Amino acid sequence: MTSSLSQCDSHEASGLANPSSPSPPLLGRAWCHLTDTLWVAPALFLVVAIMVIPSAVAIGHSFTDWTPGYESPWVGLQNYRDLLSQPVYHEVLRNQAFLLIGLPLWVLFPLVVAALLYERVPAAAVFRTIFFFPAILSPAIIGILFRTLLADDGAINETVRSIGLGFLAQDWLVQANLVKPTLIIVLAWAGMGTGVVIFAAALSAVPTELFDAAEIDGASWLQRFRYVLIPSIAHVIVFWAVFQVVAVFLFIFGWVWVLTRGGPGYASTTMDFDVYQNSLNFGFFGLAAAESVLLFGIVLAIVSVGWLATRAVRRSRT
Repeated sequence: MTSSLSQCDSHEASGLANPSSPSPPLLGRAWCHLTDTLWVAPALFLVVAIMVIPSAVAIGHSFTDWTPGYESPWVGLQNYRDLLSQPVYHEVLRNQAFLLIGLPLWVLFPLVVAALLYERVPAAAVFRTIFFFPAILSPAIIGILFRTLLADDGAINETVRSIGLGFLAQDWLVQANLVKPTLIIVLAWAGMGTGVVIFAAALSAVPTELFDAAEIDGASWLQRFRYVLIPSIAHVIVFWAVFQVVAVFLFIFGWVWVLTRGGPGYASTTMDFDVYQNSLNFGFFGLAAAESVLLFGIVLAIVSVGWLATRAVRRSRT
């Protein structure tokens, strides 16, 4: 198989070097494509088995009154109509939209930290490791830690009471008007390290001459940040922002489960957590399948917009 690939590469190289040279026989080209396909076949099999087939099954079940192990009659769009008519689902969508308010914080905070570490900070690698440490911990561990800290008798409230600022002590995870902002701040802390590492890697590819020239010209740190750093890694910033938006829809379950259980009421319930509730807690499997299909459609739209935005940024730099 390796020799076939080498032969394919040699045919392509000779064709590029000498356009007048005869092209390889049709059978040889077909064999080249077949061997290329065999290399990626295991990955394609895993994608189909783990993602495509379960997604297709979920889409099919979303049109039925699905009860696992029993007959599931066809109901058409009834699950979608029931879901979209529920006030609870509207609240869940509002919760998702509210969490997106944290996007500037989730992007700007690690970007500023990475920029500060880039400015020749001593032992910058050590600081990056420290910042990245929360990213290697599971949401369960960090969630339990913050649930303890944010409790009414937790360390945060006890500290503000001890310094005479007792009016700042709140039930951070119990009050409906505080639980989502609190969740945004916790997510900012937990995800900052990953963002710092990604932005630091992007900055390492930027020529240092750009920053040196700006500094020689008298540009302040903020001016270098605004006019040199951000344009240089704009495509990475867009990627990280899109990833954070996708994470709001797909990767919040662990935090919600440990910190709030979706409460108080439905004040912190997200779409992924609501899918869990409808299926495993309430037994509305068809409804949960419909909600997961809607969630998939939203994420697909976000990724498509992010891909177009990344392409636009790259074209603007060329």
